[in-house]
Amino acid sequence: MPSGSRGGSRGGHGSRGSRSASSRKSRPAYVHRHNVFYPPRCYRLFRRSYRVGSLRYYQMTKMYNWLSVFVFALVLCGVLLFTSNNKINLIKSDQTYYFNMIDTAKEEQYMNAFVTDRIKGEGGKYYITYNLEIFGRDLWREDGYTYSIYTKEEADRIFNTGEILIVVEGLPLLPSTDSINADYKTFSLTDDGSYLAAIKQTRYALIFGSISIIGIIGCSIYYFKLMFSHRVMEESNKTNPSTNTDEKKEYCLYCGEVLSKEETKCPQCQAVRWQS
Repeated sequence: MPSGSRGGSRGGHGSRGSRSASSRKSRPAYVHRHNVFYPPRCYRLFRRSYRVGSLRYYQMTKMYNWLSVFVFALVLCGVLLFTSNNKINLIKSDQTYYFNMIDTAKEEQYMNAFVTDRIKGEGGKYYITYNLEIFGRDLWREDGYTYSIYTKEEADRIFNTGEILIVVEGLPLLPSTDSINADYKTFSLTDDGSYLAAIKQTRYALIFGSISIIGIIGCSIYYFKLMFSHRVMEESNKTNPSTNTDEKKEYCLYCGEVLSKEETKCPQCQAVRWQS
């Protein structure tokens, strides 16, 4: 119930009622200090070849890494948004159910229960735990509880009185009998800590989801811009082979820095120059 039979976390709303191994081919490596620099490899992405170690390769790798982060964040935000919306719908459904229980309850269904504790729940609100005794024995195996709708002052006041007025689902009283605090109908959704927590989660999911979408669009623009600039360079080199200065330059395989013929180490990252 919130007395135990409807399920869910206490103070909140709930639903009703062999290892694999891989091997990799080794390749020669050049060790510089604590870093290892490997000779270049070629990979194909979207019908284009990329040489590991080239400036173009590292630009694409950086873009794909950011794109992966944004896509993962967008999926995570979608999951959070889905769960928070489901939780909000469940809270509204519970509210309708218990409002109807209070409206249709007869006078004999109103009872004073013993307050056992007040506990801080979701959204910074507090909930009250309580129990009923029948022939000197507790009715429920676990204490019943309200939703997290009370402020600290309200919870302290109810706890100090030692009793709380509740409405039971029906008579006679059984261990499965549902119940709700009689003053539940005086509270709105915005007083429910679970509802506030769900709204907060929805807001964060929308904010970070929007940022992820903007990031994905930015990565896509960067990709097409990069592809366009390289295509223009390739066409220029084909039409004007004499002006192709890239063939005369050598680049660091690790960071893409231009290397002079005399240098044996990269002046930027200190990587050992690869000798083909």
